[in-house]
Amino acid sequence: MRGHPLRAISKICLIVALLGLALPMTTASASAAVLHRRTALLALSGTLFSGPERVDVTGGIRVTVVTRSDPGGGGSADITSQLVNTTGIGQTSGGRYRFVGADHNTVAYPPDPITPVAVFPTFLKIYPRGPVVPPNPVVPPNPVRPVRIRTAIAQDGSIDNITAEVFEVDENPNT
Repeated sequence: MRGHPLRAISKICLIVALLGLALPMTTASASAAVLHRRTALLALSGTLFSGPERVDVTGGIRVTVVTRSDPGGGGSADITSQLVNTTGIGQTSGGRYRFVGADHNTVAYPPDPITPVAVFPTFLKIYPRGPVVPPNPVVPPNPVRPVRIRTAIAQDGSIDNITAEVFEVDENPNT
């Protein structure tokens, strides 16, 4: 019986000590960054020049934007994009192309009132079976950048309008 109160007091002291260690860490990390998250499922439609011919692209893309804002303003945005049932028809060959994949981009934004952000994620283009103009008997999937994603981020990290569009030239998205 003599040992029970002593064990109870030692357990209480241990719990208080653990709480004392945990609380400052939780408070410090919560004040360091404010998180905002927004996801959008967007339709894609357009024409791009990809490889041997122009391709009419249709499908969708899921875009998730997560921002971490610093206390003084500005911060970073993680933009994750994933193609959903995206295909294309070659204007010359009539072949059916497939576009697949997901990509992740991280960009910094300054402490301006509203900052426009644009990224060009990389996906894979899978060539159609059969003859392609010019004939390519075996062509592995190759990386393309057929989509431009835009969003606006406020100074506090809140996310405004997310848009996605098929980009005309996938070889150089900055033109």
